Amino acid sequence: MKEWCARVLLGLPFLLLACEKESPRSDAPKPAESSAEKSVVLDPDLAQAMAAASTMSPKGSAAAQGGPPPNGIFPPGAADREVAKGQPPKLTLGSDGQDPRITLVPAQPKVGSKQSGSIQIVQQQAEGGGLPIEFALTFEAQKPKTEAAAGAAPVPVPVTAKVSGARITMTGAPKELEAQIAKLKGSKVEYEIAVDGAGQNFRFEVPKAAPQEFSDLLRSLSDVLAVVTLPFPDKPVGVGAYWMATSRDGVLGLDLVTYRLIKVERIEGQKVTLNVNTKRYSAGPNFDLPGLGPNAPRSLAEFQALAEGTVEIVAGKGFPVGGSQSSALGAQLQDPANPRARGMLEIRTRAELKF
Repeated sequence: MKEWCARVLLGLPFLLLACEKESPRSDAPKPAESSAEKSVVLDPDLAQAMAAASTMSPKGSAAAQGGPPPNGIFPPGAADREVAKGQPPKLTLGSDGQDPRITLVPAQPKVGSKQSGSIQIVQQQAEGGGLPIEFALTFEAQKPKTEAAAGAAPVPVPVTAKVSGARITMTGAPKELEAQIAKLKGSKVEYEIAVDGAGQNFRFEVPKAAPQEFSDLLRSLSDVLAVVTLPFPDKPVGVGAYWMATSRDGVLGLDLVTYRLIKVERIEGQKVTLNVNTKRYSAGPNFDLPGLGPNAPRSLAEFQALAEGTVEIVAGKGFPVGGSQSSALGAQLQDPANPRARGMLEIRTRAELKF
């Protein structure tokens, strides 16, 4: 077994790196099909919606040229043609659904508004298990540093999500570990919400008293918030409406192109339940994941990242009121100096949102 093969329980919690020794390329392991992927494949309505939305992608994009790369890795320059770094998400409306319809924008929170709730995150090994960490959160919309020019679109509203408590929600956890997790209190995730509800510029901060090896838990929390902070069409939508959002963001610090297919499942007054299916592609072959050992390979041979779940919103509120997400990330790594030596990394995450 190569010396870079390891199972990491802290820093990147519950991350499995299973390795091969000199295995032939044709026998190299591939990312296992996740429950998220199976759901996307087996749901014919969503599959048809994804295909319909893809055909409306701009000329010259990966979708217009036959779809994103089958190995999950964009060639040089191709990711920028989909969506450049720093560019707002691209939204393509496939259908506005059936009557009655509801307007979801503007979707920014009002400056000074607050909302409290919790997000529980479980990161699992491929064979199961995982440690459930619950973050108690308080969201507050801040005043923008600049004001929009006359006649221009409103500027993004800054949001601070502050961790008011962190705990392990299962019995039998070591007391020392519980105490270390509790030190994440005071952490925060900062981001901005555009007028259409899209989130951008996500960043997080961990208190100095908290063990830095747990910073990846905050990175996962930030990624969950990025997935559920959704852009909405500028026209009313009803049950059955769907749209595609293409964005440039990251998971665990990786540079990824993200496609989200958002479908309106249910409308009850001003409360809307959305089904969200996500697929991500690596913007390049580099895989410099924080926490990998110094001798671990950092070259991608294949990449796969999928997520599915629901998000509950109230029209015009700016913050989600509930939801759940399940995701799976698989990466097949190779050493350029020894292409036959492959490693398989897999991370599965579940998140529950209660507000």
